[in-house]
Amino acid sequence: RLDYSFSFPSNSKVVVRIFDFNGNVITTLFETYYKNSGTIQRIEDQSEWDGRDHLGQIVPPGTYLMHIETTNLFSGESARDVAPIVLGVY
Repeated sequence: RLDYSFSFPSNSKVVVRIFDFNGNVITTLFETYYKNSGTIQRIEDQSEWDGRDHLGQIVPPGTYLMHIETTNLFSGESARDVAPIVLGVY
């Protein structure tokens, strides 16, 4: 489970993706447009990633990067944040 939160201005598209260290997109966890500004908290049961890529294949254990990006669709202004994720075998 991944616990994270982010804030965004009004009229924003928010995208949360997982990348490998080579910069390849593994999967998109979240992609939504918001008319009003706000803060999202993804905690426990709302924030699962099953360790699969966008093709449904299980990715190998290792360190990945969670990339959060918000883009205001009127001004074009964007903000980004990146955090490491360690995926192990349970």
